[in-house]
This record gives sequence, C-alpha cells and structure tokens, in this order.
Amino acid sequence: MAKTQKDYMENFENIIAAGNEIDMMKDYKPLVAYKMENYLNPKQLKKHVLKSEKMTKLINHYAEKQNCRPYKIEQQVKEIIDEIGLDRNMAIIRWCGIAITCIGKRICSGIYVNKNSMDAMKKDLGTSPVLYLPTHRSYMDFILMSYICFYYDLEIPGIAAGMDFYSMFAMGTMLRKTGAFFMRRSFSDDELYWDVFREYMYALVAVYHIGVEFFIEGTRSRNFKSLVPKIGLLSMALLPYFTGEVSDITIVPVSVSYEKILEEQLFVYELLGVPKPKESTKGFFKALKIIDERFGKMYMDFGEPISVRKFFGHKNVQTTERAALAAHLQKLNKNEVDLIKKLANEIIYQQQRRIVINTFNLLCLYYSSQLYNQRPVNIDELASGIILLKALFQELGAHVSTDLNAIKPEIIKTVEIHSNIVHFHQANLRFTKVAAQQLAQEIDIGKLKAYALLPQTMAIALPSLSLQLYTNPCLFWLARPGYLIMAALQIQEEQKQFHSLQITPSYPDLLANLSNKTAELDQIFKYEFIIESNREEEEFRRNLHLLKNYGILKIGSENGLVTVNTNDCCCVLLSALAPFLCVYYQLVVTINKQFPSDEQTFANKDVLTSIQERIEQLLQENCQRYVHPYCLALDNLNIALHALVQESYLLKNRDNSELRRSPSKSLFQLEKQLAAYCDLMPFKQYYMSDNQIVIDAKL
Repeated sequence: MAKTQKDYMENFENIIAAGNEIDMMKDYKPLVAYKMENYLNPKQLKKHVLKSEKMTKLINHYAEKQNCRPYKIEQQVKEIIDEIGLDRNMAIIRWCGIAITCIGKRICSGIYVNKNSMDAMKKDLGTSPVLYLPTHRSYMDFILMSYICFYYDLEIPGIAAGMDFYSMFAMGTMLRKTGAFFMRRSFSDDELYWDVFREYMYALVAVYHIGVEFFIEGTRSRNFKSLVPKIGLLSMALLPYFTGEVSDITIVPVSVSYEKILEEQLFVYELLGVPKPKESTKGFFKALKIIDERFGKMYMDFGEPISVRKFFGHKNVQTTERAALAAHLQKLNKNEVDLIKKLANEIIYQQQRRIVINTFNLLCLYYSSQLYNQRPVNIDELASGIILLKALFQELGAHVSTDLNAIKPEIIKTVEIHSNIVHFHQANLRFTKVAAQQLAQEIDIGKLKAYALLPQTMAIALPSLSLQLYTNPCLFWLARPGYLIMAALQIQEEQKQFHSLQITPSYPDLLANLSNKTAELDQIFKYEFIIESNREEEEFRRNLHLLKNYGILKIGSENGLVTVNTNDCCCVLLSALAPFLCVYYQLVVTINKQFPSDEQTFANKDVLTSIQERIEQLLQENCQRYVHPYCLALDNLNIALHALVQESYLLKNRDNSELRRSPSKSLFQLEKQLAAYCDLMPFKQYYMSDNQIVIDAKL
C-alpha cells in the first residue's frame, strides 16, 4: 500500500517550477469539453437563450401573469441575461495568467497537478457536456482551475460566480471576460430571475461547448472540511439530461489542497463572529499584501469522471416531453431529486478521497493528541508521530505528500510557514501567542455576529481554532475508525457488567453490536462529516482490520470480548473527534438550560449567542468538563443546529425560521447520550496556562 501511495504522489508535477512555467502567449488551441457541429460564442449563446421557443413561452407566461405587454417582460429578460452571461477575452485571460504565474512563484513553493489524472480525464472529454466540480476552500480555487485548464490546453469552463464579484469595480468585468457567469446569492423571491437563470444554465450545458464549473458546497468551507452538498445548481445543470436533450453528462470531481489557505486568518476570525469583509476592488488590492507571505504547496487532482447515465443506472437515453417546456414548468420529480442527492454525496466523497494530506495536517493532528495528554513535543517526537500517521493514512488509502527522507526539514519549513499558529520554543512546539490587547484594537466587539466575546477569550480560542482547521481535512479518513473505537470503549464498559452476570457474547453478536454502535455515531455526525457513500459495511470491515493491526482493538474470536488499548494511535483518532463531540454536547446542554420547554420558540441567533456566552464563562473558570474553544466556532454550531433540525430534535418554522423543541425526540436524552460518549474520551477539560492550552487528562 505504501509503495502504491508513494508512486501516486510522483504523478504530481510542479507547473511553476523553473522550466515548467506556462507560456501565456502560446497558440491556444484547447480541447473542447463537448464536441458539436456548430459552436456558439458568448454573444450568440445569450441570443440563443433570449430567442428560444422556451423563452418565448416564459415571456408570454409572465406578461399574462403581470398583465403587461410581452415586450416589457422581454426587456427585463434581456437585462437579466446580460447580468448573468459570461464573456471571453483572450488578452485579459493571458494577462491574468502572467499575473498568477508571478504571484504564484513568489508566495508558493509549488503548484502541483496530477498529470496522470489530468491525462485520463482529457481522454473522456468530448462526447457529452462536462461539469467540473471542485472543492471550495479558497477564492483561489476557481482561479487555479482556469489557469490549469489553459496550461493543459483545455477549454476554460464557464464559472459560476457570486454577485459580490459582479459589483466590484473593474474586477467584475475582468472575471466575466475570463469566463465567469454571475448568479445572485438568493433569488427565491424573484421568480422571473430564477426562471431566466435556469434557462441560461440549461443552454450553457446543452448547447455550449466549454463545460461548466461550480462549487457543489455552495460556499467556501471556513472549517477546511467538506460541507453538506447544495443540489440547486446541480439540479439545474442536470435538467438537459432528464429532459433527454443530451444523452449523458460527465461530472469531474476536482480536489484542491493547500498547505496554507490564503484566507486562513479571516476564516478563524469569521468563525468567532467577526463579520466577513465585503468584496471590493480596494479590498482586493489591499489583499495583495499576501505577496510578502509564504503559503507552501498547492495541489490539484482530478477524480475519475462520473457518467451521470451510468451512475443513475439508466440503460437508455432519457426521453420526455419536458424538453420543450419553459423553465416555470420544469419540475424534477421525487425520484430524480433523490438520485441527484445520491450523486451529490458521491461527488463530495470522491473529492475528499483525492485531497492531499500534507505534513502540517499530520503535525496538527499529532500535536493536538499530545496536548490532550499534557505532553510537551519536540521535533524528534513530532517526526516519529508523523511517520506513524503517514503509514496509517496510507493504509486507509489517503494520498500524503510528506517526504520521510527529509522529515525534519519538512517539519521546520511547515512550522515557519505557519508561524502565526505554532513555533518552536526551547526545542518544544508551542502555540504562538495572540495578544488580547492587539485583538481589542483590531476587532470591533460590538459588531460580532453573536455574543460579544472578550479579547481574552478570542486570544485563547484563535490558536486552538487554527490548529483544528488544519486537522479537519483528516476527518474524512479518521471519523469512522474513531467511531469504531468509541463503540468498542462502550462495549468494554458494558462487558464489565456482563462479567459479573457471567454473560459472554458470541463473536458474531459482538461484531453486530460494534457495527450498530458505530452507525449510531455515524448518524449523529452525519451532517458534520460528509462520508455517506453506501460503503459502510466495506469500511467497517476495513477499519476493524486496521485497528487490530495497530494494536488498538483486540477481539476474542471464541469469547466475543473486546479490549481497547489506548496507545498513541488510539489517542490520535479519539482526539480528532473530541472537539466535535464537545460542540454537540455543549450545544445540546445550552438548549436544555436556556430553552427547556417545548412551548418556547427561539431564533438561531439566540442559541449561538447563548452558547458563546456560556463557553466563554467555562473557559474562564478553568474547571468545567467537555469544553473546547472550538465550541465557539459559529459555522460548526450552525452545522450542529442543522443536524438537530434534520434529525427532528428541533422543529423549524418555514415562515419565520424560529425553532422550538420537538415533542417526539428528547434533547435531554441526547444530552445523556453525548455525555456518555464524552466520558469515553481521554480528557476532561481545557484551560489556559502560561499562554498554552492545556488539557487535564484522565490517562
């Protein structure tokens, strides 16, 4: 396995290395994503949409609905199409490419692309429309995608961009001319806009040749892990397939990985409630100060193209009478929506499988586990821990960039890149201190989105949150092995009672029990870690084998008894889950304390404000159980609240979004369940000591 993974990383080439740089003045003859007899240009595409039979029906529908002449609606439609529509200017594309090369060589030690996966993807292009669906961690994602398409002579796809960029002076025009088409963040109240956008997207997929790129997560993930997929754009893009206008659609999952995210500091601040800065041209040029920083390596990998027709199990081309219907009459049925949701989860799954795990990810993971046990860590111990973790991740099937032949230089270099988070002090790795006084000057506490956190609290939270963000990409691989350990710990406790009763479970019963308890945790964190893929049984067997091999689980085949060895590897796996367990536990406790009655209604912000206030108090007291600074992170609290709604612990009013407790599922029972899980973890509390977060350990 290790040799295979090493060979895989050798497929990546640094496209900004000396001698590999792109020639932006080259004769650009790209491979088209979708071959057809006649090719439209951007202006012709807009005209095609405006003058189509479906648009005529749409215009007449709204003219009748609004009791006005059709030409008035047609004028509105034309303005909307002009607002949305992409354009193409090769001079601007070439100029942008030159700028990206110059900036990339200054701030990055490499932009690495998997040439083998790129070549394999190109072989599958041409026969059907193509959707490129990258992970979304940074605004760099869509810039990199266009740059790499030009580098490898692929048509630069049409890229869905938010109206935030459209309104930026000069920048909006530049983005449009490099292939961006614009969509409003929310247009649910504007039915005409919605229908016109759907018609434009339909044409972009069905009759245009360049391919379409959008982010299935909908927004940048501020916590550096995958979000629940949004199926709105995907549903629109697949409509030409469901109507039978195209016989298939090819989906290319794209994985973009960063050693250091450009927006890292902004994200950490936003997690604590600092408002997101508004995108502006002035802000863009101000952000160019990043050219004085170093961001390490960036990686891009392409997943195996997915045939929509094959994935859905359709043997024949879909043919329906819907192709000629106007957008306002196009409705997906429940079966189609369910298929799209299944496909969306598979795309997220494939994206995560090809995320490259780097040395700093492993360093954060190992360092966190040692903090939980109050152990100082020097570079030798870090090197040993990272070597252990690389082998573990490769056993799971992950791609790890760490070079074991230069492990210590890599550690030193990545710590230098992330010196705002950690540094070496007296030979041991330490958090980098964040001065509360500095935060008080930089942040307007009165403008925080939820509770007005003290600068001292933010100073405690920032290093810990930053460390956790770089741990999070590992959770795709570690969540389910971690669940299995927690299930085994539960059963180990239960066996103490069985022993006194002289009850010995059989081996098959034990495996079934382990599987059921693992599935319970999977259900709780279903919206936190997007790993649903219908591979649960296969992964359960793999993880069981892995944990046995690493000496974590010992299962008696004759007596059905399980023993958990809390060795270094076990502590790493549990420590990866610990912050999330704390978030869910503290959230449920807060709701139970603040809103104990089924009759009470409360807003999302009420919960966020209450829990941030409560966690701040607990951190200051230094004596409470199951507390982690990650409990202050608004994005994760919102994900956990969403999970409680989806699992019917909370009911949400569709009209005003107010929440109330569900009478059918008990949050008090869930609190007990989460507390029992917390008791299994090898720590009890977090507090600040000598500017270092320390965790009281049970071990």
